[in-house]
Amino acid sequence: MTTAMAWRGSLSMGLLVAGSLCLGCGSSSGDGSDGSAPSGGGSENLGSTQAGGAGSAGTASTTAGSSSSSAGANSGAGGSAGSTTSGGGASANGGAHANGGGGGTTSGGAGGASGGAGNGSAGSAGAAPSGKTEYAPYYEIGSDTAAFKSLTDLKTKAGVSDVTLAFVLSGGGCKTDSTIPDDMTEIKAFTAAGGHVKASFGGADGTYVEAGCSDASSLATAISNFVDSTGITDLDFDTEQAGVETSAVNTMRGQALKMVQDSKNIQVSFTLQTDESGLDKGARSVVSAAVAAGVSIYHVNLMVMDYGDMPAGTAMAPIAIGSLNGANTQLKAIIPSLTTAQAWAMLGATPDIGQNDDNEVFSLQDAKDLTTFAMQNKLGLITFWNIQRDQVCGKGECSQFDNANFDYSNIFKAVAQ
Repeated sequence: MTTAMAWRGSLSMGLLVAGSLCLGCGSSSGDGSDGSAPSGGGSENLGSTQAGGAGSAGTASTTAGSSSSSAGANSGAGGSAGSTTSGGGASANGGAHANGGGGGTTSGGAGGASGGAGNGSAGSAGAAPSGKTEYAPYYEIGSDTAAFKSLTDLKTKAGVSDVTLAFVLSGGGCKTDSTIPDDMTEIKAFTAAGGHVKASFGGADGTYVEAGCSDASSLATAISNFVDSTGITDLDFDTEQAGVETSAVNTMRGQALKMVQDSKNIQVSFTLQTDESGLDKGARSVVSAAVAAGVSIYHVNLMVMDYGDMPAGTAMAPIAIGSLNGANTQLKAIIPSLTTAQAWAMLGATPDIGQNDDNEVFSLQDAKDLTTFAMQNKLGLITFWNIQRDQVCGKGECSQFDNANFDYSNIFKAVAQ
């Protein structure tokens, strides 16, 4: 089986942070181990769509999934049987939909036998996800060779209102670096203009924060301090280095994220390695450990890129779609309460636009085909590496296949319209 290769370095030129997206080597074998579904977790923050899972018979309402909401909250579908008042799904901050199933144990599931009855029979599997796919291309902090001069300039010129900031790494030991805090003036200007940012921890290069932490409590403190210093609660964990995909580190990370989710209401997503069949073995272990720790996972984002020297001219969208189909099945094995629609709402896709680090080219037609698939299946997230490369060549990095600046973005952003 062809597997993805760890060749993201060439796209990191000019990056002031030692991090970049990539796919690691290694084939995928078998299904991921089933993890127990998380019990609620914290509230959902600033996202698009998240589905809660099915509840077990007669369970009482969970407490962790619900939260007060500030903007555009949507209550999820509740448990159907045995309650005089159907159990409401958790409300979500920033317009996210939390479609919690009755008695649901996945994110947002506050339902079940709530209301006057107190005890009920099995809740229904969560309602089909609604709302638009989130679109948040990667923004490479430190790269100043784009077709825009700042985040607010990007918003004006390209109509991009959501970005994924890359990357948060260790600042020495068990603490985060200053890359994003040093850029807060620009980030605050962007959010003040109506933009939204998520911060991505990790990447292909550099030292991860969790690599310098000895236990879950210290890692939770490091993540909490980052949240306090930046105000960013939408967090992505781009976990692709072998040394931080061990059972011990995965367990520590999961426990730490659960602590911070409970105390800071962070939204947790993972960006992970894939092959043609779906998430690779290491990626599945990251998700399973987080689920076992009780983390409410918002998105599981697949790096659909660098599959390993495909023949020239190979269409990449069908391969990416094959990975997503495989991952949908895998997620339902890890979280058995998920329906197919709910699994799609959790999944995301991140291609590397244009020329990849091997022979592959993710073309404009591939972008159109992946966008169509995302809209048809109500995929939770579309992003790409990276918005600085989405320009006609001539200044800095480029996709090598843009006919005009923001060609790829103009295709992908249709998912959020």
